[in-house]
Amino acid sequence: MKKFKQNTYTCLLLATCFVASPFIFHRIWKTSSEAKKKVEIPPPSIGTSETVPGEAPSDVPDETSAVQPTPDGTPIDPSLAPPTPTAAPEPVYTFVTGDASYFDDALFIGDSRTVGIQEYGTLTNADYFCSVGMMSCKIDEEYINGMNFDQLIDSKQYGKIYLMLGINEVGNDFQYTLTQYRAVVERLKAHQPNAIIYVQGNLHVSASAETSVISNEKINYLNSLIAGLADNKKVFYIDINEVYDDEYGYLTEAYTSDGVHPLAMYYKQWCDWLCTKTINAETSAPVADVIFTPTEQGALS
Repeated sequence: MKKFKQNTYTCLLLATCFVASPFIFHRIWKTSSEAKKKVEIPPPSIGTSETVPGEAPSDVPDETSAVQPTPDGTPIDPSLAPPTPTAAPEPVYTFVTGDASYFDDALFIGDSRTVGIQEYGTLTNADYFCSVGMMSCKIDEEYINGMNFDQLIDSKQYGKIYLMLGINEVGNDFQYTLTQYRAVVERLKAHQPNAIIYVQGNLHVSASAETSVISNEKINYLNSLIAGLADNKKVFYIDINEVYDDEYGYLTEAYTSDGVHPLAMYYKQWCDWLCTKTINAETSAPVADVIFTPTEQGALS
């Protein structure tokens, strides 16, 4: 009896397995296919590329590190290429102190302040082309010692030329005045190619001499425009106001009687100061270790 029951259970188990096996095998096959789909990566489509955000595409060469070819197609390793040439630094020029002989080949051009240097100063060995009221816009109307401006600058070669104009033009349009002033400088450079040109800032007026037409504010602005003509190679800007100004930036009252021109005794001081602003006229090269720094001027607000 016991053996019969075992055979019956065995038959039922076999029958169950036979009936259930198709379903079990189907489920195993389906699960295996789905897993395979998750693992497989489809091949990329032609003409497209996918990148991860923040990462450079692997198929695009980095231009900063790629080997660059020569004109004939030969690759060059950037690490072996010669360095890119850089521009040579601009030379630094200097002012030094000289003596009166420095002005043996000098020419002074200017208005009444320059007339004062000629009449009361100590630089009697220089040449002068100056008159009361001279202006850059009317310089061709001037005749000094029988010569006009062009005749004078063609008469001999100068080593240094000092130019001071503008106080009589400070009431004019500034850009017009600058244009006329620049034209004078360019003519000097063309006719006197070997000369050092010193562009002098206009002297301030005293506080009592200021008017609506002539003021230190306007003078400073004009001086700042004139200073821009200097290249510190052949044309240099110098400013005597550092000598004559009071603590407020005005021409010191004790140095003048009319608020515009220094007294005769103070032109020697001007000439002594000019002797401290000398440069080698033949080479325009530094002749000492004192670095030249142009005097800064305020601008008209």
